[in-house]
Amino acid sequence: MTIRDLGKDFRKLSLTGGLTTDTTSDAALAPDTAQGTTKPASIKDDGAFHHLVNELPDLETEQEYVFHWAVSDWKNLETKARSPRFQVGAFSWRILLFPKGNNQHDYISVYLEVADPVKEGHPADWHVCAQFGLVISNPNDPTNYYSNQANHRFTAEEIDWGFTRYHEIKALTQQGSNGKGPFLVGNATMISVFVRVIKDETGVLWHSFNNYDSRKETGYVGMKNQGATCYMNSLLQSLYCTNEFRKAVYQIPTDGDEPTTSVSLALQRCFYNLQYEDTPVGTTELTKSFGWDSMDAFMQHDVQEFNRVLQDKLEMKMKGTPADGAISKLFLGKMKSYVKCINVDYESSRVEDFYDIQLNVKGCKDLHESFRDYVAIETLEGENKYHAEGHGLQDAKKGVIFEKFPPVLHLQLKRFEYDMMRDTMVKINDRHEFPEEICLDEYVADSGDIKESYDYVLHGVLVHSGDLHGGHYFALIKPEKDGKWLRFDDDRVTPVTKKEVLEENFGDDPRPLSGGGLPMGAPLRNNYSRMMKRFTNAYMLVYVRKNKLDEVLSPLVETDIPEHLKLRLNDERAALEKRKKDKEEMHLYVKAAVVTDDTFHDWQRFDLAIFDDRAMQTSQGVEVFKGLKTDSIATFKDQIAAHYKIDKSAFRLWSFIVRGHETTRVDKLLTEADDAISLEKYRESSCASSQFSGFAKFYLEMAQGDEPLPEIKPDSILIFLKYFDPSQQQVRGLGHMVVSLSEKVGDIRPRLLERAGLPPNQALELYEEVKPAVIDPMAPKATFKQSEIQNGDIICFQEPVSESLSLELYNVGKCANVREYYKSVYNRVVVQFKPKHDKNEVTNGGSNHGSSLGGSHGGNDVVQLVLNREATYMQVVRELASKLEDGINWINIRLTMANPLTEQPKEVIPFRTTIQLEEMARGMVRPQEYARAVSLDALTPLPLIYYEVLPVSVESLESQRALNVTMLGPGGIREETTVSVNVPRVGTVASIVPALVQSKKCKIEMTPPERLRFFESVGGRITKEFTLDQSIDNVSDNVSVLYVERIPDDEHTMNMDEDRVIQVVHYNKDPTRLHSVPFRFTVKKGEPFSATKLRLQKRLGYSGKAWQQIKFTVVKNITALEPKVTPLDKDDLILQDFRIGENDALGLDHVDKSTKTSRFGAFERGIFIRG
Repeated sequence: MTIRDLGKDFRKLSLTGGLTTDTTSDAALAPDTAQGTTKPASIKDDGAFHHLVNELPDLETEQEYVFHWAVSDWKNLETKARSPRFQVGAFSWRILLFPKGNNQHDYISVYLEVADPVKEGHPADWHVCAQFGLVISNPNDPTNYYSNQANHRFTAEEIDWGFTRYHEIKALTQQGSNGKGPFLVGNATMISVFVRVIKDETGVLWHSFNNYDSRKETGYVGMKNQGATCYMNSLLQSLYCTNEFRKAVYQIPTDGDEPTTSVSLALQRCFYNLQYEDTPVGTTELTKSFGWDSMDAFMQHDVQEFNRVLQDKLEMKMKGTPADGAISKLFLGKMKSYVKCINVDYESSRVEDFYDIQLNVKGCKDLHESFRDYVAIETLEGENKYHAEGHGLQDAKKGVIFEKFPPVLHLQLKRFEYDMMRDTMVKINDRHEFPEEICLDEYVADSGDIKESYDYVLHGVLVHSGDLHGGHYFALIKPEKDGKWLRFDDDRVTPVTKKEVLEENFGDDPRPLSGGGLPMGAPLRNNYSRMMKRFTNAYMLVYVRKNKLDEVLSPLVETDIPEHLKLRLNDERAALEKRKKDKEEMHLYVKAAVVTDDTFHDWQRFDLAIFDDRAMQTSQGVEVFKGLKTDSIATFKDQIAAHYKIDKSAFRLWSFIVRGHETTRVDKLLTEADDAISLEKYRESSCASSQFSGFAKFYLEMAQGDEPLPEIKPDSILIFLKYFDPSQQQVRGLGHMVVSLSEKVGDIRPRLLERAGLPPNQALELYEEVKPAVIDPMAPKATFKQSEIQNGDIICFQEPVSESLSLELYNVGKCANVREYYKSVYNRVVVQFKPKHDKNEVTNGGSNHGSSLGGSHGGNDVVQLVLNREATYMQVVRELASKLEDGINWINIRLTMANPLTEQPKEVIPFRTTIQLEEMARGMVRPQEYARAVSLDALTPLPLIYYEVLPVSVESLESQRALNVTMLGPGGIREETTVSVNVPRVGTVASIVPALVQSKKCKIEMTPPERLRFFESVGGRITKEFTLDQSIDNVSDNVSVLYVERIPDDEHTMNMDEDRVIQVVHYNKDPTRLHSVPFRFTVKKGEPFSATKLRLQKRLGYSGKAWQQIKFTVVKNITALEPKVTPLDKDDLILQDFRIGENDALGLDHVDKSTKTSRFGAFERGIFIRG
């Protein structure tokens, strides 16, 4: 039996809906003060139930029942007493009483208990939800009572619930200061319980979700949140439950792809796991395939943008495959934008595709009003007349009408909008209703496809709970046509009611809360619900056309899933299960690593092998055995003999030890005296640290052919041999040798020559491999004892290399001796090289701030190279060029550093002969860590460098200067295109023109150059203008923005004697805080301001609505602390009369909409998914 301590009296609403209690005064919850209601005369009155147990309006009552337990002999009650049973709903109940307290002795403890559910035949996973009030009263006066209430989900794990500190024992026989009591009179009392069994429509009411199984309860599983990826999870679950989309994703050919680099395969695997796994599915593999790093996983993004970028990438991958056109078939609709003249027969229109529709929430009470707002007709008249070709300025109607809606309709509700009054993004929490079914026929053009009605059924609601800067996302989806609604909330999937889908996500009426807090007098639960409604609302709706429901939601069959995907994932799952089983059994076993002469024959690094006791990995070739911890060395020898098929007399085992300078060397011969030692005991002695389990490490010495094992005398030592071949630039392990300490080092020369296959008269150089980067020459005439050689030491030898050959090897980057070779090995690192620009991006002209070098090749390969950390820029790019496409010249490769935290490109690496690789690749670990690593690429993340292939050499490029130039037009000042161009460091402004002409992004006419205006802007005003013959040195690098525009015709043909050119600036309310792009504008003599405004509107490219929001002023002395502002509010004034000078400007007072303001703050990065 589990007894739940709920405190004493204070009640608070838990997030699961249950009422719990903490300690407070009895008076605080006395029934006569509860919510201002009138106290009933008696607990036996008809109205007592609803007074003592608050109703929960959102829940349906199954049955109510009152039971009174008359206790006639209080003193003789058992320590744990139970009332007679009573039946409410499908369960028997009873009161559980501890008259002397439960786990304390000052208060009586009272609980409500489900009586013997198993004996009564209820299943093991039974549950029942109940509200209840426990009341103790004077046995002679039912109006004199004390009560407390709670609600709970009763289960086999929590069979009882109530109050451990219900009422003070010594106060039971006394009257309290509030007039209550006594309740224990003449050794008797009355304990009553008021039980309301609640109907649990979803099966998860008041669920604690401990040990909750989403797959078992709903048939679906959730997705793990990486940090801030709930927005992504909610959309992916929606796409997964759009079965036709899932089928299309499965049809993309991915056999042979890798999941961390192929978005298609990663998404297929994600969907497969959602279909078959029993636990929440991870998305790390998927986001890695996107090219995201950990920073992206902790950054919320716009769901609509993410959806479009993802579907664009998938649509590209589907081309030419069985899935080609699937996304368009599901999500593509068509709408027509038109302008139709009222008084003449003229209409201009264009038909556009859409994949989703953004609908206003502000000012619209429901979805229909949002659609009507979307297709609302705007009348163009007065100053805003439409210029119809061949008809001049005309009154016209402008609008949008839908021509076709798709089978799956994604509606983006504009919950996040720009507030012009507050000059910031805000979240719109207003109530906005959406129906379970909707007909959209009235929004379709008469000529549209209306053979069948556009009747839609709600399939999904994506919800945001929170404010502008953060919060939580989850999805409410009805995966099956006639199924239940489910809530997909990261790693948990639960059933929900229709009310939770609809009403609870409409948003809230914009009524203020009392004093900025909760509405006065409202019940706590209602207040909490209202608080949640203020911030929890739908932001995306998914509707499916009724006549397409069966097709869109048709269940997947086994043949829809690619065979290679099933095989691969099943193999991975089996391997995972094996690893899991091995891990579970690990505490019983020891892993033994065995090194032989064959193991290190091709080993090119230090020691004989590498053992990673933390990750339980070894270098290649080391045999790993598994034995029980209790197994003895003798038992292990039997295992070795059986595995290698050799007699026990033909081999010996030697121990390993970790020496002080962190080398792992053979140490001592294991004799018969060691046979009784357990593997676990031996393992402890062969590991450097007791912190990790680690390997039991052995060297297996085997007899050579028919020769017996050499005798080990008191002065014998076991040494190991490595031969360095300068011509091959590699080391060969040549086994072991038993020598005497008294022998001279040079005495073993004949045996070394024989092992290496060298002529008998060949001279040799001998070195001792002491530790990484320390290779000491050995004196041939010294004895092994004098040379301090001991068991396990490694002798390296080679042929001497002449000075000329040494120089020749050095010139081609090779090593002349083993010391140099091991130094190069010590400095080896694996570096990853990524293309700086996506190949598609380069093809399309690059990013706004990318390279201007037309034909610049971003590369399409991610390359991993093993390099020397001391390699120069030239050596690095030479090696990189050899791994890229044929024909790429290394002198054209430019490298860029990567930020070690975000893994994004940082500054370009200058082409210098002295710069070394470890300076170029930030975050590179120390050589000592590489020396201890099982493999060079085991240390992650790998150092990263970005590369790009330029059409000119990097050296010549560095004699040039990079400038970011923003071109304005041709569709008005607001149309900006920024490119980076390279111009000679010594030259004139005119040299910028041909560089711009070469850019694929150049949109404005560049000839003749004299029609161009180059100017700089700082802080929203023009600071410099350049003539073509001015020195390029006059152009700033970082502080200002360099603009170029084509001089307008009205300025080019202006009357130099009568007309004037002025500066125009933008600001919002405060003329000292300028924004947007300033520009030059021609003021014509005698022109009324109404005509001037028309020219301004055309120059800026503003639409009618945006133009109407602009206020016009003359700003005198724009650099002053308080510029003088004169409003221009009449159309008949003449602008030239205001004498606008060089330090003055025409001011446009309006909100800054030149850049999109992020609702996630300044550190948001745009969404990208690599191809």
